[in-house]
Amino acid sequence: MNLFFDTNVLLDYLISTRPCHQDAGTLVKIVFCGDINGFISSHSLNDIFYISRTSYSVEDRRQLLLLIVSSFQVISESRRDFVSVLTDKKFFDLEDGLQMKCAENTNLDYIVTENLKDFNNSKVPAVNIETALKLISKKTRIKIK
Repeated sequence: MNLFFDTNVLLDYLISTRPCHQDAGTLVKIVFCGDINGFISSHSLNDIFYISRTSYSVEDRRQLLLLIVSSFQVISESRRDFVSVLTDKKFFDLEDGLQMKCAENTNLDYIVTENLKDFNNSKVPAVNIETALKLISKKTRIKIK
């Protein structure tokens, strides 16, 4: 199974005070174990580094991002992706539009996000963390508590 992770899911994993921390941790650990393929956009790494600054030191953030890039495949956005999103009136948020483009360009199975409403125009189906865990359990031999 090939899942694209929206930035908010990785932030939920990294920051213990976020509401979906436990389930996000389960999902990310499945990627770390190599049981499913996890994908992220290159711009998510910038966002995670910046947003997590109140929870982690610079060195800790470097180490966390190195862990993520060692297990997740990183998808780079092209000039064409930016132009496509910026000229499409359906997209109101550049970051979400680029996430959708990355998942679409790579022919992934699902986008995992806790902001489902922002992915209504996605060609790749968007699911929340809970649904992703159910799909993984159903389509693989992984037992999820």
